[in-house]
Amino acid sequence: MVHDRHHGESPRDYFVEQLLTIFVVGLFGAVAILLYNSGKLEIVLDKTFHVPVLIGGIALLVLVAVRAFSVWREAGALQAHNHGHSHDRGHSHDHGHAHHEHGPDCDHEHDADCGHDHSHDHDHHDHDHDHGDHSAADHGHSQDMAWVLARMMVLFFPVALFLIGVPSKGYSNEQLGKIAGSDDPLSLGNLSDVTRKEGTVMSFNDLNDSAFDEGKRSYLQGQTAVLEGMFRRLGDKEFTLMLMKRACCTPDSVALKVRIVTPYALSGYNDYDGVQIKGQVQFLPVPNTSPPRYIPVIKVDNADIKKVELKSIYE
Repeated sequence: MVHDRHHGESPRDYFVEQLLTIFVVGLFGAVAILLYNSGKLEIVLDKTFHVPVLIGGIALLVLVAVRAFSVWREAGALQAHNHGHSHDRGHSHDHGHAHHEHGPDCDHEHDADCGHDHSHDHDHHDHDHDHGDHSAADHGHSQDMAWVLARMMVLFFPVALFLIGVPSKGYSNEQLGKIAGSDDPLSLGNLSDVTRKEGTVMSFNDLNDSAFDEGKRSYLQGQTAVLEGMFRRLGDKEFTLMLMKRACCTPDSVALKVRIVTPYALSGYNDYDGVQIKGQVQFLPVPNTSPPRYIPVIKVDNADIKKVELKSIYE
């Protein structure tokens, strides 16, 4: 029987626990797939992990189907077993025995040759069985089920968040500003018309890494950069272009920033608008830093700046 194999757990409690577990785990698998299809994974996880989440969701649904089939077979086996027992209990057994018959010539002390019939009639024996009070056992079962339900509620909490629309959006402008931090002042008069080089830079990460490496700075200086990012105004002719970078999930995000300088005052742009720029790469030192710290700067003509719809705020 099922409850014999599960440490004395009643069949009802066992099957309730199994069905609840199957239901909640199935929801986990469904939510993983829905997060992937809706694009909401972009809000919480780096794209490197999107496909593994999808595969994990599909695997969970497969496991749920296998387990559901197994529990269904267990329930069928238990029902057949109990049905068989109910038939066995339906047969009565007659154990009747005749009363002793004492012959007149028989001595009261019985011996092997006595002609007595020693059979007894048990047809009318009444057996009263006291099964005891089941209240203690019932109390134990209720405690077990309360623990199962509490555990299921904890597991269901992430699913509930998804059902009410969490996550619903990415960073607010205030949060983006906190992550971006302050922007270092630069001596923009040091910008010059450097010799243009062949090559196109399209990565914030490459520019930020080069700021700490003299060889890379020399290699990229003068190349053309084509970048898309979020606009953050610093002055009439100066703004920061930025994207976010994360190793795994949203809380570990950092800002990748490039300084943009234009010949004329800009108008019509709001902070964190998506923009695309095209210009020449230079590196300027931050004043009063020792050893000198450099920042990538892109010199852009006004005609080479335009608004775009960013596919992602992450590089």
